[in-house]
Amino acid sequence: MELNNDTGMAYIVGASGGGETCGGALHMVDINDPLNPEFKGCFADERTGRSGTGYIHDAQCVTYSGPDERYQGREICFGANETAISVADVTDKDNPQAISIGTYPNYGYVHQGWLDEDQRYFYVNDELDELNGLVSNTRTLVWDMQDLEDPQLVEEYFHDTTASTHNIYIKGNLMYQSNYRAGVHVLDISDRENPVEVGRFDTAPFQSGPGFSGSWSNYPYFESGTILVNSIGEGIFMVRPRIDAPAL
Repeated sequence: MELNNDTGMAYIVGASGGGETCGGALHMVDINDPLNPEFKGCFADERTGRSGTGYIHDAQCVTYSGPDERYQGREICFGANETAISVADVTDKDNPQAISIGTYPNYGYVHQGWLDEDQRYFYVNDELDELNGLVSNTRTLVWDMQDLEDPQLVEEYFHDTTASTHNIYIKGNLMYQSNYRAGVHVLDISDRENPVEVGRFDTAPFQSGPGFSGSWSNYPYFESGTILVNSIGEGIFMVRPRIDAPAL
């Protein structure tokens, strides 16, 4: 589920059982009154998803303030839809509109992504490309979203590991990636199209390669600077970057 705190909207994704499922795409719920949530409608781009229903695995929905002036102030959702990324204008819940989709070579499962704080670049992970042998190393896809109607893949960043990728989050000029058996990676994205790794913390150093164990998510938004790292089988780690060292 994705929340837009600006509008009080919750966007449920991947729900495909019980009641109105929206085909596993955006199930839009107004939670401004938390005790009385109100279903507001569905959005699905049927050009995407493995079943042709517009299934969305994950999404980030924002009140848009990025470089495309046509959509500033609109509520825009950026989706990772199994087979493609998608961009949608969901301002009018009765008539949400698909803006664009974007595909890339050797996709396995378009899993999740996160915008930089300027809302120009969208960093995407693919959960199955490593496991299915479609790429040799852990990969991060860098999309230039300057024109929301025409997303451009501008970089494929390859790590020095072969682990599967999972969740990405961005705070300031740092990107925090939970890459399963390689742990959490921290990348400096001051140069948006050329990430540079500046730290990592491996929660399961006894494991390597693609597969579904190790760090699956993280939370870098505490004011203290502490990063919460979730790891399958190992539990929760709380770590903090060392100012005098390049690694975590």
